Amino acid sequence: MVLDELLLREGQEHRLPGRLLVHIKQGRVPLGTGDRILFSSKLRRPRLLGLPGESDYPRRLAYQGIFLTGFLKDPGQLVLLESGEGWRYDIDRLAARLGRFLMEHAPPAEAGILKALLIGDTGDVPPELDTAYAVSGVNHILSISGFHVGIIFLCLFQLLFMLARQIETLSRLCNLRRTLLLVALPAVVFYLFLSGTQAATLRSVLMIVAVLLALYLKRELDPVNCIILAAMAILCFAPETLFNLSFQLSFLAIWGLVVLSPQLAAPFSRIKGVRGWLLPLAAASAAAILVTLVPVAFYFHRVSFTGLLANLAVVPLMGYGAVVVGFASLPVCLIAPAAAHPLVQLAAALVRFSDYLIVHLARLPVWNGYCPDRIDLALSVAALMALTLVRSVRLGQGVVLLLVMVLVARGIPAARSADGQLTVIFLSVGQGDAALVRLPDGKQMLVDGGGDYGDLELRVGERLLGPALHALNVDRLDYLVLSHPHPDHLQGVLWAAANLEVGEFWESGIPGDAQEYRKLKWVLASRAVPVRTVNAAGAPFKAGGVLVEPLWPEQTVAVSADENDNSLVFRLRHGQSSVLFTGDLGGEPETGLLDSGRTLAATLLKVPHHGSKYSSSVEFLKAVAPKAAVVSAGFGNNFHLPAPSTLWRLQHRGTRVYRTDLEGSIQAICQTDGTVIIGAPWGHFN
Repeated sequence: MVLDELLLREGQEHRLPGRLLVHIKQGRVPLGTGDRILFSSKLRRPRLLGLPGESDYPRRLAYQGIFLTGFLKDPGQLVLLESGEGWRYDIDRLAARLGRFLMEHAPPAEAGILKALLIGDTGDVPPELDTAYAVSGVNHILSISGFHVGIIFLCLFQLLFMLARQIETLSRLCNLRRTLLLVALPAVVFYLFLSGTQAATLRSVLMIVAVLLALYLKRELDPVNCIILAAMAILCFAPETLFNLSFQLSFLAIWGLVVLSPQLAAPFSRIKGVRGWLLPLAAASAAAILVTLVPVAFYFHRVSFTGLLANLAVVPLMGYGAVVVGFASLPVCLIAPAAAHPLVQLAAALVRFSDYLIVHLARLPVWNGYCPDRIDLALSVAALMALTLVRSVRLGQGVVLLLVMVLVARGIPAARSADGQLTVIFLSVGQGDAALVRLPDGKQMLVDGGGDYGDLELRVGERLLGPALHALNVDRLDYLVLSHPHPDHLQGVLWAAANLEVGEFWESGIPGDAQEYRKLKWVLASRAVPVRTVNAAGAPFKAGGVLVEPLWPEQTVAVSADENDNSLVFRLRHGQSSVLFTGDLGGEPETGLLDSGRTLAATLLKVPHHGSKYSSSVEFLKAVAPKAAVVSAGFGNNFHLPAPSTLWRLQHRGTRVYRTDLEGSIQAICQTDGTVIIGAPWGHFN
């Protein structure tokens, strides 16, 4: 929800210099454009976390004029003061009414997808289906795109043409085709606003306008010029759209369809029948996948070639089926709801079948090992420009082949080198723990993965941990470690187990009750990942060129009802350097560790429980005697961590303290002579 009018504070009105983005954790808000509302929320400036590979969220919001964000737990925390007015408000009300009709006349899952297909509202799409469509490479079908607009425009034109052709007078008075194309245009423009004025929809409408202008001016139609004209028109009114990912992918995809698709389909042009109908569709699908492959891998860190198969199934079912039938039901539901019910049911049945296919296709492997950079992006665009601008087809194809060979050569991953150093990168994933350990022999370990970020239930693995690991060129984890099954440690581990190659999984052996923990165990079993129990009952062992010393818990039976106190604690020793990982250990188990007589001394300490005042006692810090300590905490978190008393105890001992909430991700290089080199190369302002 975006607000852009007034901010009320201490009984006085202050006009906002920009716009305000308000997140609502649960529930839907039945508001429209122009509504005036009252609510109380703590406002914050968007900021970077300081992660490698992090998306520049503050800049993306700034392009939209948004400079502050707020949070509400549920819609009950806001009060509607005055309803909006004007045509935009009326269109919003109509969209809400149509959305309610779809939810009432179709099963929830299918209704959510129909709302996304028909009115651009993705709020009710089930997360598991959203993920399945994304993994299968067909998530474009869930957003209003140029394809939807084109299908609707053509169907409307054909319907009008069939009706008008019955009236002979009209055929004598005007050019029926050109006139009806113009008559159908207002309906498409109305649909543009009904569906939220998305970049792909606007692009399609502008291209339709360009085509109509060419027809009326009797000028030769050039598809590439239409694309350029639509892009320039959008950028003239909103230059910041150039940096919008939807804008970039939309124009790249249509550019590829226009330029590359005919060349892919040309060798099969003589094939007739069903295959002759399917092959152009396959060529279009392949063209869209190929031209967007590098940008998609750059932004989303995965490539799915199943999109070729998925598009062959989904485009007819959803595009020519569910979209056409569903769109036909929308005006009918306003006049005769009972008559629209069968249409919605038919559209829902098509969606259900599509969902079934996509869920199964999503289980096919996805390529996660390709991490292109901006040079690769430039090379991919240069290849498309060569196909467009080089007049000689053979010369253009030769240039493209050369550029593709360069891209392939750059995409071959370099072998991981063993530098003989122990490097720990404490990732700034908000109020959670995640640490990537690069071992002396080149192997890699992830200790916890963060999760439950803030109040937004952000998918930490997909949006934070994944991009960070890909930016660090991590496509395999030799060791995946979970300290304890709390969401702020577990959710990222679950993502890593499901999306990366994992050599071995370590845990304390004390099972958790959380549903996500059970899902993690299922993922590990389904991928045949070996599970190793690591606790103080076992002897120290070698891994990756370091000595691993398990220190806590002492057995596989829970010593406390608090899962924090059952955290896996272990030390990595590399020469005279050592790193102590402590999970969310509390005060009582710290005492148990001290009483056990085990050696706790460490060069570098991961401060227990995000710096809680109940951890890191004076006695514990005396036994560990760290040169440096890292606190993993979220900026401005609701728990007020790290506690000032904990920071004082650390600093009083002369320990250098580093904080992910203030400095971003922390990198520590531990050398064999006991030297620790620490910095924050991905800090908030880098």
